[in-house]
Amino acid sequence: MAKHGCLPSYHYSPLLIQALRYQLIFGVSPLLSKHAIALFKAITLLTTVCVLLACSAPPRNASLYSEVMSPLGVSGIRYWDGESKEITGHDLEAEYQQILLGRESRGEQQLSEINHLALSGGGINGAFSAGVLNAWSDNGTRPEFDLVTGVSTGAIVSIFAYLGSDYDPVLKRYYTETSMNSLFEVNGIWSLLGGKTVLNTQGFERQVRSYVNADIVQKIASERSKGRLLVIGTTNLDNEKMSMWDIGKIAQQNNQQAVSLIQDIIIASSSVPGAFPAKSLEISDGEQAYEELHVDGGVSRQVFLVPQWAYHSAYLEDLPQQVYVIRNGPLKPHYRVIENNLTEISLRSLSTMIRNQGIGDVEHIYHFSQRHHLGFHLAYIDSDFPLISEEAFTQQYMNSLYQYGYQKTRDAAIWEAVPPSLKAI
Repeated sequence: MAKHGCLPSYHYSPLLIQALRYQLIFGVSPLLSKHAIALFKAITLLTTVCVLLACSAPPRNASLYSEVMSPLGVSGIRYWDGESKEITGHDLEAEYQQILLGRESRGEQQLSEINHLALSGGGINGAFSAGVLNAWSDNGTRPEFDLVTGVSTGAIVSIFAYLGSDYDPVLKRYYTETSMNSLFEVNGIWSLLGGKTVLNTQGFERQVRSYVNADIVQKIASERSKGRLLVIGTTNLDNEKMSMWDIGKIAQQNNQQAVSLIQDIIIASSSVPGAFPAKSLEISDGEQAYEELHVDGGVSRQVFLVPQWAYHSAYLEDLPQQVYVIRNGPLKPHYRVIENNLTEISLRSLSTMIRNQGIGDVEHIYHFSQRHHLGFHLAYIDSDFPLISEEAFTQQYMNSLYQYGYQKTRDAAIWEAVPPSLKAI
């Protein structure tokens, strides 16, 4: 593949393009290859040139006021991580209690226990959670979750995890049979200098809109009416906050605008900065409209449970609660000799930072669970899975990871009660 312009032509080998797709689309991880590193050097150089040329986009109609607005004109559609209810004026805790009381009074489910599922980011490592969920269903022990949260690849998984075991085949197909060539194309050198991102993601966006269509959104709305919650996180770059979206409540608006917003939220939550284009979301309360720039929810948190100021109450203390966290990535360090050059040092530092951010987010949920006497269960990619292999970045790798998560769950060897970072050595 070659692109020509005022600059010398550059030729990307198929293997190099493949490495870039898997490396940069789905986030930096310990799975580094010499091919990805080589292209990273070229991208770094191009980025520097782009900055020097002051590449920029047209100004947006943005305002700080948008964070207190109610998208679609409906109160309670979203919340901000780390902010109390005063910022939006909506009492989520009171609403959640009413949801549970209403569900109990209708007899739709005996409220003997509350089950939470938190799904992390991790890109192609989402195949791990697909394997866990499929095996969990096959074991006959998977509960119906009262609350499901997701960021990045976990946002995609969360849709089908929320809808239940009937959608396990869809989830498996998505992570084991999807062709990466149908989702992403590498933009040319001249496009990069024009300020575009590394990847053309139109194929990915089309697939999200195909999978999460009006029928799926209607089913989400139906589950929300039963008192079950689905929350997806994106990162708002303008105010540097995680935006937590009540997907079920959006779905209940029952119009095309709601369908499009849910699709855009999932795309935004999966938008790795630099590789994916940031997603511009129009926030309108019916009177005013502004644009917000959103990217991968994992930029804020690799995994989250709830807006934790909202979901602890005296009412819930009387009900046993179980928290299940699936971390689509490693939590233990992996030894690898790093060459003493800027590129390898930068990539390794970034992957270390992301892994440790994931550790901190998992520990945060664990301590919250301990403090409020919630059962804690953690699944993650342990050291017994060969992260470095000849098959890394391939469909074979994703199938292997799916089978790894599936088999460990079938063998009842997947859940741990304490994060590995807090275990005594």
